[in-house]
Amino acid sequence: MTKTLSIACAALALVAIASSVAEAGGLTQPFRGARPMGRGGTFVAGGDDLGAMAFNPANLEEIDHFSFLVDGGLVLERMTYDRVDSGGNPLPRVSSSMVILPIPTLGLSYKPKKARWVTIYGGVWVPYLGLSSWPENGPQRYSSISLSGSLLVTLQLGAAFRVHENVSIGFGLQNMFLRFKSRIMLGTCPELNCAPEDPSFDALTELDASSFFTPSAIVGLNVHYPTWRLGVSFQLPFWVRATGTVASRLPTDPFFTNAQVVGKDANLDFNLPPILRAAVEIRAIRRLRIEAGIDWEIWRVQQDFTITPKGIYIDGVPGIGRYYLPSLKVNRALDDSVAVRVGVEAEPVKRRLWLRAGYIFESSATPDKTTSALSGDGLKNIITLGGSLRMGPVRFDLGYAHVFTLSRTVTNSEAWQVNPIQPALLVPVGNGTYNVDTDVIAVGLNADW
Repeated sequence: MTKTLSIACAALALVAIASSVAEAGGLTQPFRGARPMGRGGTFVAGGDDLGAMAFNPANLEEIDHFSFLVDGGLVLERMTYDRVDSGGNPLPRVSSSMVILPIPTLGLSYKPKKARWVTIYGGVWVPYLGLSSWPENGPQRYSSISLSGSLLVTLQLGAAFRVHENVSIGFGLQNMFLRFKSRIMLGTCPELNCAPEDPSFDALTELDASSFFTPSAIVGLNVHYPTWRLGVSFQLPFWVRATGTVASRLPTDPFFTNAQVVGKDANLDFNLPPILRAAVEIRAIRRLRIEAGIDWEIWRVQQDFTITPKGIYIDGVPGIGRYYLPSLKVNRALDDSVAVRVGVEAEPVKRRLWLRAGYIFESSATPDKTTSALSGDGLKNIITLGGSLRMGPVRFDLGYAHVFTLSRTVTNSEAWQVNPIQPALLVPVGNGTYNVDTDVIAVGLNADW
């Protein structure tokens, strides 16, 4: 039993790394940036400032001379969970606490005076993440306790080219810096003298995983005429190869007094999805833009994870000696998600004042059976508002979004408690009702000279 416990403690920590990333479709909002967010994220066809680098880099060809963008957002997410335990008993409602962290965007572009057909640019941006923390001893503890400290930062360098009077193309080479920090609980009840969710048989597991070289790229096309524009872009997958350290606190029950795990390092391989975006913007009415588009996020590429321990073994077990952990695969089987967007941008005072509004419908990448307290994923209806004021060469942007996430009641959970003593016990830990309420606020500054 000690051997099995040791293996499971290390393995669960690695699984938690995988789970943190597997739910990224729910952790990230389908927009980013104060100006793009204000118009419902419709920045694929009509985006014409540095905020477009994450949507369609071909649009950056329109920027003249030098341009600078700094932007910051706050994701205010509130989540409640009414769990039904493995015995069918309703448990008290538990609420998450928000991790309030400004989410930045920085960008700089330049169009040479002697090469008006090209714009070069660089930038750093972070997805709009909603990271929640939960009580360590709450009813959700077998799914998630905390993701506080997790971060995804993308560095992007590229160029946009005018290849025809009405056609531009663009690309961006990217590198994502990832850090995932997670705390989660596993159960170790042998069903001899305890119940499956006995707190004295809980083992707290903590992890810290990172990847400093996670390359990808984005390419885009823009066809533009005075009264309409067409934009298409394709974000390539991120092939993540992360390394992590794990630590487990063994249960307080005397049954586990002599258990010991030696080593803490492991590798984790998985993919983040490619994204295809397409949109049309209409400018038939003076000082009014209307854009409609669709995004297809191909989460099906995230079917499993390969976890390779690096010299982790258990020691001190009589009759066994050292036992090294083998490579593991975690089955995650996510679905694709689709986002449909509509955005409006009006200019009541020419080159001085702009007003915006938008709507987004986004389906969920996570099926009911794998839904958990780890993230507030679900079918989303999103209303956005925004505005800008220009003073000389500087434009100040403000954006707001409210995310209506459909309440989810799960009765067929296949999110199992990890139990190293009785691995075939299959205690469901995801049943119950999930409610999520999210507000996002963003401010930005754009300067041209």
